[in-house]
Amino acid sequence: MTEQNSYKGAVFAGGGSRCFWQAGFWQSAAPALGLAPNAVAAVSAGASTACHVFAGEIEAAMDYYQAAHNHRAKYAPPGRNPFLPDPTGLKIYREALESVLQGEPFQRLKQGPDLRIFMSRPPAWAKSALGVGLGYLGYSLDKSRGDPVHHRYARKLGFRPVVGRAAQCATVSELVDLVVASSCLPPMVPWCSWDGCKVVDGGILDNAPLELMGPEERPVLVLLTRRYPAEELQGQPGVTYVQPSRDLAISKWEKANPDLVRESYEQGLRDGELFSRHGASALY
Repeated sequence: MTEQNSYKGAVFAGGGSRCFWQAGFWQSAAPALGLAPNAVAAVSAGASTACHVFAGEIEAAMDYYQAAHNHRAKYAPPGRNPFLPDPTGLKIYREALESVLQGEPFQRLKQGPDLRIFMSRPPAWAKSALGVGLGYLGYSLDKSRGDPVHHRYARKLGFRPVVGRAAQCATVSELVDLVVASSCLPPMVPWCSWDGCKVVDGGILDNAPLELMGPEERPVLVLLTRRYPAEELQGQPGVTYVQPSRDLAISKWEKANPDLVRESYEQGLRDGELFSRHGASALY
C-alpha cells in the first residue's frame, strides 16, 4: 500500500461554489487510489460536497446544480450583492441535498465514514449581528496576516467549535439542517441553532478543520478550495494538502453560471488524476 492510498482521514474545506472542485477531485482520485477514509471532517459547502461524495451521488448532485444554475441564470439580476439575504440560493442549496440523498443514498452516507460537520459558536455576549461581525473581523485579521490555511483570530475573539455527526441524523431533513448550520452566515443565511446553541459558519473558526482528526486517524488528506503558497502546505507529518492546480474561475459566491460549475468540477477531475499519478506536489 502506498502512502497516497492509505489515508485514514479526510478533510473537506469550505469555499462556497469552489467546492465543486472537490467533487471532481474525489470522483477522479478516489477510484484511482482506493481512497476510503474512516473519518471525515467537513465545513460549510465542503460539508455538502462530502455528503454527496460519501452517499455515492456526485454525478446526481452535479446534474442538479447544473440545472439549478442554468435556471437561475435566466432570472438572477447581474451584479447582485452576495451579502444580501438570498432565499433562492438557500433553497437551491437545501434541495440539492434533499433531492439527491433520499432513500438509499442517505443510508449509504450513514454507513460510510464518520462524517463530522464543523460549526462555530459565537461568544455568549455576541449572538446577534455583532457575532457575525466579529467573525468577519477574525477572518479579515487572518487574511491581513498572510491568510494561513488554519485560522486563528476568531478563536481569540471567543468563537468555539461545535461538531455534529451525519450518522446521528435520523432523517435527511435533519442532516440538511446540520449542513446549513455549518454554512450559516447571516443575513445571507438566517441564524441557525444546533444542539441547543446558536451557530454560524464553521469556516469563521477554521476553514479546514483538521483539529477534528485524532492522531489515530492519520495520515489525513485535506482538500482545499483555493491556492496557498507551497511552504504553507508542507512539513506537517501525516497531513497531505491538495489544492486546485490553478486559481478556479468560479467565485465562492457564484450561484448563476452553469458553465463555471462544470468547469470547476472538470478541473477537479484533472487535478485528481494529476494527484493520483504524481502526488500533491504536482498541484503546488
